[in-house]
Amino acid sequence: MHVVITGSTRGIGLGLAKEFLRRGHDVVVSSRGADAVAATVAALQAEFPGRRVLGQACDVADYGQVQALWKAAVDGLGDVDIWVNNAGRDGTKLPFFMLPPDDYVKTIETNLVGLFHCNRVAIPAMYKQRKGMIWNMEGFGSNGAVRPTIAPYGATKYALRYFTKAMIRELGKTPPVQVGYLSPGIVITELLVPPPDKRGERWEQSKKILNILADTVETVTPWLVEGMLKNHGRHGAAVRWLTPAKVQGRFLMNLFRKRDVFGPLGI
Repeated sequence: MHVVITGSTRGIGLGLAKEFLRRGHDVVVSSRGADAVAATVAALQAEFPGRRVLGQACDVADYGQVQALWKAAVDGLGDVDIWVNNAGRDGTKLPFFMLPPDDYVKTIETNLVGLFHCNRVAIPAMYKQRKGMIWNMEGFGSNGAVRPTIAPYGATKYALRYFTKAMIRELGKTPPVQVGYLSPGIVITELLVPPPDKRGERWEQSKKILNILADTVETVTPWLVEGMLKNHGRHGAAVRWLTPAKVQGRFLMNLFRKRDVFGPLGI
C-alpha cells in the first residue's frame, strides 16, 4: 500500500512511518521543515532500502501545500491508499486567559484548519481514484475529557471527533473512500514532556499518572499500524489504544506493580 502521513519527521508520525515500511508498504513523510523532511527520508531509505520513501514539506494550515503533498504522493507512488492526519500542535500550557492570541490561533490552524484542508484535498482525490482511507488522529479531549492549561488543544480534538463522525455520515455506508478514527492514547513524545528548565513540582506529580497510563512510541505505533491494516476499507472504524477498560486495568495493576516508562528514556 501507499501511505501518506502528515507530521511524520518525529514522534508518533515517524513511528507510524517506520512500522508501515517494516511491513512492506511505501510511505510519504511530511512536516513543515524541508530540512527535517530530507533528513528523515534519507534515514528511512537507509533503514528500509527495499521500500520507496518520499518526502514533501507541508504546513497543513496552508491549503496549497496540502494539495502539493497529495500531488507529490501520486507523482511518486501512483496513488494513495492510506492518508493519516497526524500533524498536531499542543501549544503553550497556560490558563487560556494568559495565552498570547497567536499561540492558540496556531494550534487551531494546525489541528483543526489543517484537518479540514487534508480531508478536503484527500476525499475528492480518493473518489477520483476510486479508493482510499483517511485516518484522523484523536488526542486528549476527543472524548470530552477536560484538563486545565490545554483548552485550545482539547477543544480542537473534541471538534476532530465531531468532524470525523460527520465525514463518516456524509460519505455514506458503502463508499469507495473510507474515514476512521485513530487514537494513540498517551504517548511519550516532545509534545508531552516539557523541557528540563520547565519541569517542577507539577511535572513530578504528572509523572506519577503518566507512569500508569503512558506508553512509548515503540510500544504504540506497531499496534496502531496493525489496526489500520486490519481495518482498511472499514468505513467508520476506530483504532484506539487506550480504552476505558485498559485505563481501569492500568490503575488496578499499579496497586501491585509500578511502571517506569521514563527511566529507559533518561527523563
